[in-house]
Amino acid sequence: MDVPNTQMTQDDTRERLLAAAHSQFAERGVYGASIAQIAGEVGLTKQALLYHFKRKEDLYGSVLKRIAARLLAGMRSGVDASRSPEQQFEAMILGIYHTALENPLDTRVLMRELLDDQRRESPESEWFLKTFLNELADVLDSVESLTDLSFAQKFSRVYLLMSAIQYFVASSSVLTRFYGVEEWERMAREYPKQLRAQVRRLLEPGSV
Repeated sequence: MDVPNTQMTQDDTRERLLAAAHSQFAERGVYGASIAQIAGEVGLTKQALLYHFKRKEDLYGSVLKRIAARLLAGMRSGVDASRSPEQQFEAMILGIYHTALENPLDTRVLMRELLDDQRRESPESEWFLKTFLNELADVLDSVESLTDLSFAQKFSRVYLLMSAIQYFVASSSVLTRFYGVEEWERMAREYPKQLRAQVRRLLEPGSV
């Protein structure tokens, strides 16, 4: 069945608004960006934007949800049931790295979400990254060397690696400016090797 033109137009408009919001939230944060700026970027009025998203918070939540979905897809892309839990965890971390590298604006939005800390009253249903983080920590439950660790100890390992990835990707423009495009590209190719080494160190029995 053909999709009505009006539906296609609405979907296209929604996608354009989400892309504009993604850019604005990365640049200014959720409270620095305005609905008028986002609407204006795609040639719409504020009222037209509010037809698709009732509040700026709804638009922001949709952007965060898409970022979380991208990270989940990247993380799961390397999962292979035939591998050991250690190998699966390493593949998941590398999947997250490559996904973050391909979507630098995602990292900027997440960094602002953490640093602004102004949505502390948001409902738990909007903590889209919680499922993603928990899934990583759950894999560690199957790692024999870590079975006696508490959730906090396992989560700390996950967060250490996530922080290393996000900080490195967020630094891409600065590192490119300091060292040039070619050197940045060499750094980006080298970084997965360091991530692998860090993963293996954190999975060693004596790393507690």
